[in-house]
Amino acid sequence: MVAQRDIMTARIPGIGESGIEKIRAAKVLVVGAGGLGSPVLAYLAAAGIGTIGISDPDNLEESNLQRQVIHGVARLGMNKAESAKITVLALNPDIQVNIEPKIIDGQSDETVAAYDFVVDATDNFTAKYAISDTCARVGRPHMWGTLVSMSFQASLFTDGLTLRDIYPEPPTVETMSSKTVGVLGAVCGQGGSVLATECLKWVTGVGEPLIGRLLIVDTAAGRWNVVPFRPRTTPAKVPSVTPAEATPEPIE
Repeated sequence: MVAQRDIMTARIPGIGESGIEKIRAAKVLVVGAGGLGSPVLAYLAAAGIGTIGISDPDNLEESNLQRQVIHGVARLGMNKAESAKITVLALNPDIQVNIEPKIIDGQSDETVAAYDFVVDATDNFTAKYAISDTCARVGRPHMWGTLVSMSFQASLFTDGLTLRDIYPEPPTVETMSSKTVGVLGAVCGQGGSVLATECLKWVTGVGEPLIGRLLIVDTAAGRWNVVPFRPRTTPAKVPSVTPAEATPEPIE
């Protein structure tokens, strides 16, 4: 029987009671509890994902509050993963929430393998490559997102696809660092909602997942574009691009 809180989800064509059971049984690891991670964690918890892992070694700072809406002023200085756990359990006390260590390539295989799906909501490319490489090694699908200023990108990597198929090397655009371009908090909500939606699509088997396709959103211009891509057969450097086309070091 579908619980009262799950009725609206169960009514979606293709989900139903069996889809609700899949959501309840799912184990999802969310890496990053900041700007992108906040809406991801909130919506996955509200949807009823049975087990949610949270990995974020950072502590909450006042400048985070403009966009990291899963936290509050009273928790300044607290570890973000611990703070996020409080909010997640307040949204849905019936789920299991685990605090996981920092994901490091070559050292986190066991942690990642314990989950069915990984959401990368981190704020730097070092972490993003570590997550992508680890997921590929242990055979776990992962949803990736990056955000800066008023733009974000997203894709789902599985079946041999990794972040390196889009960016063989980290983007290096010095003039587009987080300290110079900032971020609009509401855009984090849009980007994080995309990541959560793709995760729930994957778990329930409903819809067409964003595999082999890169979503590029420029909210300032009101443009959403999807660009297909294939696995790279040989390493390649990221080509030079103008600031408007660049994907800089992301920020939360």
